[in-house]
Amino acid sequence: MNTVIFDLDGTLSDSAEGIVKSINYALPRLGYDEVAENELRRYIGPPLYYTFENLTGIKEEDFLLKAVTIFRERYFSIGYRENVLYDGIKDVLEHLVKLENILCIATTKRKDIAENVLGLFGIEKYFTQVHGTDIYRKKVDLLRDMINDPALNKRPMIMIGDRDTDFKAANEVNMPSIAVKWGYGNEKEFEYATRIVEKPEQLLEAIQKNARKVEEI
Repeated sequence: MNTVIFDLDGTLSDSAEGIVKSINYALPRLGYDEVAENELRRYIGPPLYYTFENLTGIKEEDFLLKAVTIFRERYFSIGYRENVLYDGIKDVLEHLVKLENILCIATTKRKDIAENVLGLFGIEKYFTQVHGTDIYRKKVDLLRDMINDPALNKRPMIMIGDRDTDFKAANEVNMPSIAVKWGYGNEKEFEYATRIVEKPEQLLEAIQKNARKVEEI
């Protein structure tokens, strides 16, 4: 029995359409041209402030807050519903819960919108906790919260994601991680993960083999 921590975008669901369209909703309102959708896929997963800082070259906090706020105007009303659950994911979650694993979410989405996405797919019942970020917090902060939570840290823990931000955060707290190849990451990013899987059905075995106890920090 383990504590299994899932990323959301690119790990459980294909969220590209809603995120890309919401970025391109925000850019013209900030005075910038839209960007080709295939070029924006690299920004699915990292925090929004990182996305807009890279797209505009502006680092000022007030500007980034404005950019995130405009992005969320569309994403909170429309974009989150432009999500598709990956084939096989629901079966994996159900099986993990039947084996008495604790499942959690660690996402760069805000907590409330992450819960809406889970509800959209009818999979919220599988998750004991949902942890989300805002512009001031990083994914490693969420992992630290869970490591220090006595309801979760009595079991071996593992992070499952698709981007290097997931694996680097896990490495920072000495937590093993699994990279899923059906998301938005690439081979270079996967080098930071403990293990790589190509299909959802491979997750069960990989979790059993790689989860380990992580000390409180």
